[in-house]
Amino acid sequence: MLIRRVITLATAAALLGGCASTSKDTAPSGTTAAVTIKTAYGEAVIKQKPQRVVALGLADVAVANALGANIVGAVKNYTGEQLPYLRKKLDESVYSIDADAPSMEKIASLKPDLILATSSYALDKGKYDTMSKIAPVVTYPQALYSTPMEEDALTIGRAVGEDEAARRLIAEATASITKLKTELPNLSGKTYLYGQARGDVLPMVVGKDNQSTKFMAQLGLKVPDTFAEAKTTAELAPGTIGLSYENADKLDSADVLFMTFAGPEDRQRFDSNPLTKDLRVIKEGRYQATTIQTAQALQAPDIVSVHWLIDQLKPTLAKIGS
Repeated sequence: MLIRRVITLATAAALLGGCASTSKDTAPSGTTAAVTIKTAYGEAVIKQKPQRVVALGLADVAVANALGANIVGAVKNYTGEQLPYLRKKLDESVYSIDADAPSMEKIASLKPDLILATSSYALDKGKYDTMSKIAPVVTYPQALYSTPMEEDALTIGRAVGEDEAARRLIAEATASITKLKTELPNLSGKTYLYGQARGDVLPMVVGKDNQSTKFMAQLGLKVPDTFAEAKTTAELAPGTIGLSYENADKLDSADVLFMTFAGPEDRQRFDSNPLTKDLRVIKEGRYQATTIQTAQALQAPDIVSVHWLIDQLKPTLAKIGS
């Protein structure tokens, strides 16, 4: 993945998209209507409003928290810090699950009545089947990081019984995006690139169905034409292409460049390499070396992170959008 090696591109990154399908079924007399959510691995049937939620992805944590769900277990953030845009701080003891290798025993011990995994990069069919024996599991409808953040928010809202609250979160995010586009009217039609320096390779997130690509499109930005039709791979991280330093001049095709780094040695190499340090996009100040937390949010934006993420990107975007 890019960010957990560092994009835990917040560890894997995007893939091909779709949206979750949900429906309400008739529940037994005396209970609320059950909700059925179809996912890539099966159907989650939630018979009543969940009281104990386990969240296996950063977006799951942020959105469920903003919706007021009682999160009893969550994945540990790669940075070791709480998400900077979390609406309500969680007790540190809640962060008890390894994002890379979630323990089935630990999850079972938390006695959840709902497991959210719409942004869990460690999930596969085997883990899904095992966890489904513990509690209903709500994950992505087709592939990791491929569903629009609005769809993920609605799905999580349905799962935790907070449909209207989820719509309000979407409205808040939409307002933040609209505000940025009003303040930076020249962003529309400009190009960007976002990637990571990792060893000899520069994985760049360019997949058209990627959550990151879709988010930037909402701001009016697009990947350069030279990258738009490139064949992406899941080898480095889903939705990426691997660019070599020898081809780093292609980064100059973007109006603005955002980069993150797998480690300090990668940052030093990127900054000092003659093939990158003399790029026009860097020399002219249209470049941002992002923090890990910004990279995580940019790789897989969620509704709750939007306002904070825009604040992190805005100083650089202003150089091409004012």
